Amino acid sequence: MAIVRQVRAALAGAAADAARAWDRWAWAWLGAFAVAALAPLFAGDERGLAAGACLVLAAAGLRIAVGLAGMASLAQGAFMAVGAFTAAHLLRGGWDLAGATLAAAALAGAAGLAVGAGAARLRGPFVALGTWVAAWLAAFALSAFPAISGGAQGLVLPAPFVGVPGGGGLAVTPAGLYEIALILAAAVLLVTRALERGAPGLALAAIREGPDAAETLGVRAARMRLGALVASAAVGGLAGALLVQAQGLADASAFGPLRSVELFVAVLIGGAGVTVGPVLGSAVLAAIPLVADLLGGAAGVDPVRFEPAVASVLLLGALLVGPAGIAGLLGLRGRRSVPAEPSGAPGPPGDARLVARGVAKSFGGVHALAGVDLALATGEIHALVGPNGSGKSTLLAILSGALAPDRGSVELGGSDVTDAGPAELVRRGLVRTLQPTTVFADLDPLAHAGTGTVALRRAGGAIRAALATPKARAETREMRGRAAEALGVVGVPAEDLPAARLDGKLQRLLMIATALSAGPRLLLLDEPTAGMSPAGSAELAETLRDLRGRGIGILLVAHDLALVRAVADRVTVLHAGTVLAAGAPEAVARDPAVVEAYLGG
Repeated sequence: MAIVRQVRAALAGAAADAARAWDRWAWAWLGAFAVAALAPLFAGDERGLAAGACLVLAAAGLRIAVGLAGMASLAQGAFMAVGAFTAAHLLRGGWDLAGATLAAAALAGAAGLAVGAGAARLRGPFVALGTWVAAWLAAFALSAFPAISGGAQGLVLPAPFVGVPGGGGLAVTPAGLYEIALILAAAVLLVTRALERGAPGLALAAIREGPDAAETLGVRAARMRLGALVASAAVGGLAGALLVQAQGLADASAFGPLRSVELFVAVLIGGAGVTVGPVLGSAVLAAIPLVADLLGGAAGVDPVRFEPAVASVLLLGALLVGPAGIAGLLGLRGRRSVPAEPSGAPGPPGDARLVARGVAKSFGGVHALAGVDLALATGEIHALVGPNGSGKSTLLAILSGALAPDRGSVELGGSDVTDAGPAELVRRGLVRTLQPTTVFADLDPLAHAGTGTVALRRAGGAIRAALATPKARAETREMRGRAAEALGVVGVPAEDLPAARLDGKLQRLLMIATALSAGPRLLLLDEPTAGMSPAGSAELAETLRDLRGRGIGILLVAHDLALVRAVADRVTVLHAGTVLAAGAPEAVARDPAVVEAYLGG
């Protein structure tokens, strides 16, 4: 009976969450799906319908890499080819539809893993270049090995069937394949939506907007980007397998580099930041031949001559509309904050002490640090000051795990963490903010602060997030509450406004709130008052004292000496990579060596 009650409560919670998320757009898309499902009853070209649904499925998969992870992947056509020809050979070997299609998706995912092993570590246009090369290599391989591609004639496939117990099978028509592709496309869109609203979506958004800042929050950027590309490739392989079964022919020319470009453009035109963007973009691309036919008929010329012009106009329109695409024109939104619930989360758990001993770091012939000792405990503010180039930011990078020292050691809570990365240190309670003002531009403050909770989650994995399990939903609500509390601590309003539109002071405070959402025991702040007015610095001083009172230890890098005098319990002065003085603020300020080196006499 206890299990029955738990299941009943879980279903009730899921229903309540679905009801809160349901709106007029949800009804509209449900109606559109119902109409699309009935399309074979009215359209005569069942193969064409199935092909269109497969391309929508491939575009929906591509959005995982492009829209969620910000990777300009131009290899989706190649992944479709892997799936298509894998399924073709298996079908010709007697496999049924389900087995051949799943195997094709798995092999395409493996191809995505191979491509992503390199591409996931690249940034910006280099991702597009790397995946574009992969698309051409796939095309060359199909051309060079006719035994795989079937040469110019392609591979003719037997009619697909679904195996049944006892032997034999049920034939699957193109209309049936259309329905399968349509259902799978809808499932991919729903799963993508669930991922966006959970921990994976927040992590990918942080990586997309600011990979360096995401790393400081414990997000494993390369791993997440690789996972997104593998998932995108697997869906592409699934689409390719269904496409060749619907057409009865596996033709290499259908999966060339141009196919990859078309799918990429479809995602951009529809709106990469919106769940249904691939559907809208695919519809626009499908309409190009129809518009060309109308123009050609009116002008009395071959419609093919109008297709490049129509496509060019659409691309120009997409550039003018911007990253929101057609979905932005329709008023659709990519991400929406859900009201937060109080988390009831405890404060920083227990005491911790950070100790650096003999830390040294050189860059070429330049000694950035030369044997630095430093200690930081919970419940204190330790200021780290010094002239530009004295090694302050280098020391913070080493203490936070972003940079390995040449010599020396770093201990946290009595354990050696010299070789630990940022993700491990965040989980141990040490979080750092960057010196430049770095915010995740498209996220509103609540979602932005929520990115700091990614490393804390235990039920926020991709599978649980995709299935929206009760534990994942409950944890998401708790973490939103934690993020809301962090915003309240630093005084950033939880407005429905992109972080890029906040003023400089609020952006700096938002960076601190995001770090606080990770539940740190120790907080490393690099120039938190950069760009702030004296009034803003005074307000931040109050916030820092409040954090100290909550038991958080703060290592404060600052040029603002008024702030240092107002809040610091201890001060360490760096000069040319060495500790010039350390102690109470008043004593350090009177040190003649400090006056000479730092204040210029």
